[in-house]
Formats: sequence, structure tokens, C-alpha cells
Amino acid sequence: MKQVLWACFDRLELSPSSFKHVLLLGYSNGFQVLDVEDASSVRELVSRRDDPVSFLQMHPVPAKSEGCEGFGASHPLLLVVACDKSKIPGKMLNVRDGHNEAQAENIVSSATAVRFYSLRSHTYVHALRFRSTVYMVRCSPRIVAVGLATQVSFLTVLSICL
Repeated sequence: MKQVLWACFDRLELSPSSFKHVLLLGYSNGFQVLDVEDASSVRELVSRRDDPVSFLQMHPVPAKSEGCEGFGASHPLLLVVACDKSKIPGKMLNVRDGHNEAQAENIVSSATAVRFYSLRSHTYVHALRFRSTVYMVRCSPRIVAVGLATQVSFLTVLSICL
């Protein structure tokens, strides 16, 4: 059973002047990205089933820099806040009617990784791991901000060259 843990609309930037509207869905067993640019023809761009996903954010077209390609070759990128199922305390319960709120809280509190998923290659191309729960991610063409319980970590996109 897949339980929705995150849902939001975002912009998938194809270039600095071209984008599509997308719906990002995080599940207890993966994530999905839907192209909702044309409401009469919604189509799936990616569907991945693996670890629970508690937060998703599209990465804008990255800034260019001399000597470091950064994420350019892997763009477009989706930032995926996830956890390893084996690190979730308690048992995973299948509930037919309704949902298990304790399970959702366990999944969210176990989300300690920010993974960079390439929509071009359909693979994870980079990961950042933290010792505490990741509550949110915000990004610009130059900076990725990761919100933890007691602090916000700022990483320059150019310092994470692939």
C-alpha cells in the first residue's frame, strides 16, 4: 500500500526561459513526478519505488562556473528527501482503510538523506547524508538550503561538483 507523505506543485526548468508545471508526489514507498502543464493530458515523467520519500523539490537550472560543471550534465534534477526503510523504528503496517499516522511520523523522522535524482538519466547522481532529520529543502541556481531540526545547512551547488 502506498501512502502519500508529500504533494506539491513545482516548476521543472528545461532552460532558463522554458519550464513545465509538475506535480511532485512522495510516497511511503517512493515518488512520482507528473507533468500537469496540460490539465487535459496529465502524464507521468517518472515513477520510482524504493525508500519512503517525505519531501521533494525541483532544482532550478544551475548557475555556470569555470572549471566545474556541477549538475549541468545531469539536469533536470529532483531533490528527494528520503530514508532507508531499515532505519524506520517499529514495524511497517499495512492498513486497508485509512492510514497509520504513527508510521508516517516514523518515516518523516527517519528522513536523513537528500538525494539528487536526474530526470535525464533516471538515476540518483549524488546524496547528502545528515545525522538528524531533514525537514525541508529549498534551492536556487547557486545554493541548496537543507532545514534540519536545529539548524539550516547551506551548500553551494558549485561545491558539489559531480
